Amino acid sequence: MAAIIQFMKTLPKNSDCIITTVTGGQLGLEEPFIVKKIKSIIADKESGFDGKQGEIYGFSTITNNQLTWYVVIGIDKKPSVLDLERAGGKLFAHIKSLKVKSAVMDANMDTPDLAAIANGFYLRSYDFTKYKTKDKSQSSPITLTIKTDKKANADKDFATMKSISDGVFIARDFVNEPPNVLYPQSYVDAIKKIFKGTKVKLTVFDEKKLAKMGAGALLAVGKGSQHQPRLVIFEYDGRKAKTKSKDISKPLALIGKGVTFDTGGYSLKPRDAMATMKMDMGGSAAVVGALKALNDNAHDGYVVGAIALAENMIAGNAYRVDDVLTSLSGQTIEVCNTDAEGRLCLADALTYVQDTFDPVAIIDAATLTGACMAALGLEMAGVFANNKKMETFFWESGKRTGDDFWPLPINKDFDKLIDSDIADMRNLATSPYGAASTAAVFLQRFITNDRPWAHLDIVGTAWRKGDNDLNTKGASGFGVRAMVDWVVNYK
Repeated sequence: MAAIIQFMKTLPKNSDCIITTVTGGQLGLEEPFIVKKIKSIIADKESGFDGKQGEIYGFSTITNNQLTWYVVIGIDKKPSVLDLERAGGKLFAHIKSLKVKSAVMDANMDTPDLAAIANGFYLRSYDFTKYKTKDKSQSSPITLTIKTDKKANADKDFATMKSISDGVFIARDFVNEPPNVLYPQSYVDAIKKIFKGTKVKLTVFDEKKLAKMGAGALLAVGKGSQHQPRLVIFEYDGRKAKTKSKDISKPLALIGKGVTFDTGGYSLKPRDAMATMKMDMGGSAAVVGALKALNDNAHDGYVVGAIALAENMIAGNAYRVDDVLTSLSGQTIEVCNTDAEGRLCLADALTYVQDTFDPVAIIDAATLTGACMAALGLEMAGVFANNKKMETFFWESGKRTGDDFWPLPINKDFDKLIDSDIADMRNLATSPYGAASTAAVFLQRFITNDRPWAHLDIVGTAWRKGDNDLNTKGASGFGVRAMVDWVVNYK
């Protein structure tokens, strides 16, 4: 249950919690008692608070038997939007710890800055309690009321940010869902409800249509499950005027891996590795969240999306090691490991989108390889690109969105490692080293016409083992903000 944010020109006279900021020793709240108190706290070196960016100090007063909390957070003189959002997230965590249900904020700041703090507060407030019957961490949402003389501007600025955050929440919700609830068809049903009445057109291919079109790679992955694969295509056209201009007539494309549960198939995962494999559809969830955000923000561009949905299970008809598959592109694939399944799903999705829409550029997002997590840890995702501009964009995007990426290599040496003796390629390289890169070059073989493409391996970042400033433990919604950033700013 997310926080409620509201902007007002005047604040209630009485409040359980009053928030203000301190920047360069200057407080946003002019109440003499508070100014004197905070200045004494900053001067007291033993307090541990000197007003630096993101530092928080709280204290309480009792007047007429009324307890009031005062919370002060340090803000730099020239903070970035992301700095402000992270400050807002820290504020939420602190306010929640005080066990108050409402707070007001009085700070002398520009409306875009106030909106950014509010958005961080909102992002951090996400809580997935759908299946709890008791001890819910928030029985009711926390309300934050922010004072500003420019309420209309603040409302507008926050609405834009909130629509993207709501897209993040959609992704988090899907990834947090248990696999007995979320499987290919139930996922499709939920997506249809989300996009009902929007400008996004949906097309769904079931197993019969996939077989008829020749999507042998995606079908193979989900063959052993009672929940058969689906390919979902999204079309969003927000262009205000139709044009034949090449730059505008073709879309940008977002593609996501949607393995709703991954046992590893006959290349069975060990027990500990199978835990949290409900999150193996994190790339697809990011695509869904990003497209909803673009729609809600009335983005004026043309975007298509595709998510390849499957459940990788074991059964008498499941695909095996040594099978040879024929992908939608016509290229053949020797199966060397049934747990290298995400790239098979993406291969057919990539082919369909390129053959049907001929996009200007493509990004795909997937929880693809443990090797990427081994290389970059749990705070940063890998970006692999055939285009320096694409690689650089996502590296820089992290500074704006908090979705941090680090460039990793793909080249001909890696490509050679997926050559097969009996088919066009292997789904697992002949060498165990550089596995994130060999997975990326596998996908690159399905990119046509040298179009700009980037692969985002989000395996370490899609699921959080603990809280941070903008995320709760569990699903992070990683990739939604980066995808929206890319669509809005790609040139």
